[in-house]
Amino acid sequence: MITIRRAKVADAISLAPRLRSADRDEIRAALGMTPEVALPLFIQGNYIWAGVEPSGRVFGLFGIDPVHNNPHLGIVWMVSSPEIMNYRRELVRLTPKWLKRLHRIRPLIGNHIDARNTTHIRWLRRMGFSFLRTHPEFGVEKRPFHEFARLRS
Repeated sequence: MITIRRAKVADAISLAPRLRSADRDEIRAALGMTPEVALPLFIQGNYIWAGVEPSGRVFGLFGIDPVHNNPHLGIVWMVSSPEIMNYRRELVRLTPKWLKRLHRIRPLIGNHIDARNTTHIRWLRRMGFSFLRTHPEFGVEKRPFHEFARLRS
């Protein structure tokens, strides 16, 4: 059984070299950084959690970054190692609870996702996110990214 707990910088450092290639590529395309540089920066927020395997090893990080000057909108994100696939059933059960929790922080949550990250795109659709538009030249690498959002019900 997995546990979800507040994330620490050590979690980001541990996870970065083990990220799924799609997450690694997405970070590089959007920000022009390696995960080893970007993930410790992501942990600076107040609303960041780690998914932890029974062995104690972190398999994923997720969070929501409030948008300054907009009390309604939050930027939601998630990155993971390939081991996340071992916990699909648990995550299907746990995600609605966590989405409710994120929606208590901000009623509207969304972000942009690399169009190549098909696994996470399918997951977002399954979890009730809407895809709003495609930006053909997004981020540092000017790649296609989809904008997505979910409104608290």
